[in-house]
Amino acid sequence: MTQSRSGWLTILPSGKWYLHAARLPIAFSARRRVVAQVGPYAQKKRIHLGLPPVQTGRIRTRIRWRIWNDQISIGPLIGILTVGEGLEFRGNRDNFRDIFLSGKKLGALVYVFTPSGIDWEQHKVSGYLYDEKQDTWLEATLPFPHVVYNRIPTRKWEKQSDVIKTLNQFASMKQITLFNRRFFNKQSLFQRLEEIPEATTFLPETKRLDSFVRLKTFLSQHRSVYLKPVLGKAGQGIMRLDFYQKRWRLRRVHQQRAITCYFSTLHAAWKYIRQRIAGKKYIIQQAIPLAKYKGRPFDVRVLVQKNGTGVWDVTGIGIRRAGANSITTHVPRGGSIHSAKKVLGELFPEQEEEMMKKIGETALTIAENLNEVVEDLAEMSMDLGLTKEGRLWFFEANAKPEKFDEPTIRRTSLSNLIGYAQYVYKLCGEKKEAAVG
Repeated sequence: MTQSRSGWLTILPSGKWYLHAARLPIAFSARRRVVAQVGPYAQKKRIHLGLPPVQTGRIRTRIRWRIWNDQISIGPLIGILTVGEGLEFRGNRDNFRDIFLSGKKLGALVYVFTPSGIDWEQHKVSGYLYDEKQDTWLEATLPFPHVVYNRIPTRKWEKQSDVIKTLNQFASMKQITLFNRRFFNKQSLFQRLEEIPEATTFLPETKRLDSFVRLKTFLSQHRSVYLKPVLGKAGQGIMRLDFYQKRWRLRRVHQQRAITCYFSTLHAAWKYIRQRIAGKKYIIQQAIPLAKYKGRPFDVRVLVQKNGTGVWDVTGIGIRRAGANSITTHVPRGGSIHSAKKVLGELFPEQEEEMMKKIGETALTIAENLNEVVEDLAEMSMDLGLTKEGRLWFFEANAKPEKFDEPTIRRTSLSNLIGYAQYVYKLCGEKKEAAVG
């Protein structure tokens, strides 16, 4: 098995690539240029060996290299897939920049690309590299990535025909690892989890909201419920309905403002709800009485990822506390961020470590089992509810988690992302060697 080593890859504005690497074999060390294998299809690329000239617009990153089949092979290449035309590509650019800089530090070439920039026949893309000195993105022609990191920003864009074609095509390529393939659908997600014995104990009762009869039947069993859009994100469109002081109370958040309505009959409440959800798919979910921190309910946000050994790991655990008069804990809706250890230490002083362990194990159980039925998963965040008695409940998961604000969790998440890509690259190399040998 060939051991990979670390060097520096520099890409000049002219398109020339330079590899500066120590301990090159004698057969290579005396050369000024070599033909290297780059990308998952082992494309031939002329690479200059040694230090590159200092030029404005050059891109440098640490990279892994290995000798295989008497040629230098370099990687991994991580392609962040988004949408848009040219340098006007969409998505969270701060996040893309952080991923690029983590690749530079840890050993991976990261670039952004879109469906319109793909050359399927030549296995090349018109991608965008981050120039740290100029704080800008520069266009370059690059080989296909070893890992395609799907960061299509919205469900609407993910449903575009060219995006669907692109994702399906990459998913069919054995040499390329795609993650994460698509946003979760809340309804189908719960249906899948209900089929997993290890997960059912964490699931609040959840049904499709498709009629007044369904709503009435559900409320005969649970006097307080949440109504959630199947394709919702960041708390948008969520409502809470309960029977309060002999009336039906409906609470929702609109543009960060809490709105409360009262109805004398359930039928009147349904008429109002139906107008709000017209044309959208909704689920109805049992409301769980959550534990409170400083007088407000909170839930537990967990980030899990596949790490540098290819296995699921808990990246971090945080607390999201509801804002004043808010029915959700989402920060854009007025929620606040708190340390999990601090909150659990105050509420469960004798069980803090046990609770942290229990939360992590629950998240991993859900992720590992979901990975058996959902394609191309490599990371997800999930919201867990915690009662004052210490019982955990699963509320929802996000296949394309936004960055966590906690610095330690953020650093670990970036490290895991790069580490998993390096694992995939190494695994691919070992398979090639085994096939030849």
